[in-house]
Amino acid sequence: MLTSNRLKWAFRLDSFCIVVGAMVPVGIIIGNAGFESMVALAGICWIIRSIIAKENPWPGLLKHPLILPWLFWYGSIIISLAWNGPGSKGWAHDIVFIRYFLYFSALLDISKRRSIITPLLIGLAAGVLWSLFNIILAYAIGHDVFGKPLIRYTSKLKEAGRVASLAAYIGPFFLAWSFLDFRLTYKMRIATALVGIMAMIQIFHVPIRTVQIASIAGILSFMTYFIFTKITRIWTFFIILLMGLFIGIFIKFGPQWDFKSFYDRISIWKVAWVMWLDHPITGVSVSAWQDSYKEIVASGSVSPYVASDGFMVRSPEAAHAHSLFLQLLACTGILGFCSFCWLFINIIRMAFQKNVSGWRIGLITWPIVFIVIGLTGWNIFGSQYQTVFAYFMILTAVSVNQQEI
Repeated sequence: MLTSNRLKWAFRLDSFCIVVGAMVPVGIIIGNAGFESMVALAGICWIIRSIIAKENPWPGLLKHPLILPWLFWYGSIIISLAWNGPGSKGWAHDIVFIRYFLYFSALLDISKRRSIITPLLIGLAAGVLWSLFNIILAYAIGHDVFGKPLIRYTSKLKEAGRVASLAAYIGPFFLAWSFLDFRLTYKMRIATALVGIMAMIQIFHVPIRTVQIASIAGILSFMTYFIFTKITRIWTFFIILLMGLFIGIFIKFGPQWDFKSFYDRISIWKVAWVMWLDHPITGVSVSAWQDSYKEIVASGSVSPYVASDGFMVRSPEAAHAHSLFLQLLACTGILGFCSFCWLFINIIRMAFQKNVSGWRIGLITWPIVFIVIGLTGWNIFGSQYQTVFAYFMILTAVSVNQQEI
């Protein structure tokens, strides 16, 4: 029997983990120190809570369809690290990837005792509002709340990159929820639509084409769902015309294509492919990716990419592969690629369940956004991207048993 004092502390730590875990979107906008500390605190406090409550949550958690695949994926990272040794980033860089798994596990376990959906959805909305407030403030006085200048919100890196990485998922999610949940009250429909619109404005404020295309793909995904499940043929025709008009406007007035950046990506892909061929089973390890890339380019074993106009491209350095699939293969080999596919297939199965209703309708958008960004975009092993991925995984994982809002 647990003492009343132990029960109180267990309850308090659960509450703390919920609040900290739900505020991660705000932490992403604040910066690495913000969201990394929140992710770490949620995992550590959950472990302390389990010790105080004298509970072992793992037998129950291991039955969840997302736990084992993620463990295997993490295992592939450690195997690659042990086989190849660390790169310039050191052993700890890869080992501490466990923090995202613990963050996910903590919220998943707590969801069996407490409702966490409402705090998580409020956390997403808070992230959008906080980033919008800082953008407006930066334009008004030249810097945000923390003194960071406007340029960091108008480029492709720093705050702008973090805003885009979050808003790309939130925009389609909330618009789908607002548009397709016919049980929403009038006020809630307006509120969810406004959050979605504010997120979309932020997406197109940041000059990152991959994110803009991915968010449009997310919108098209729920529109397609609506067409095939909710409306008659006559309305299908008009909506398809509207979607075509929307795409046409984006092509005409959206950002112009800079093929040089695409050529850079092709040159990086060629090197990443060779990296995988040299280490097909385990990859080169996450921490050694950049070092391995530089070595291969310097060796001259991979010829530069020559475009049709004769433009020759060779990227001597790269932060990542600009491809989800090549990044997985080059870093963790077949082991990591297969385990991640196992994880992502289970995510899709949970997100696209039959009779999707309520806020869960928004979940049909995020796997589409993730895949489209992954075609040419960010690094799945990047800290902010892992955090966004884990957050939406939590929503997906608990959606089966918790549908309140």
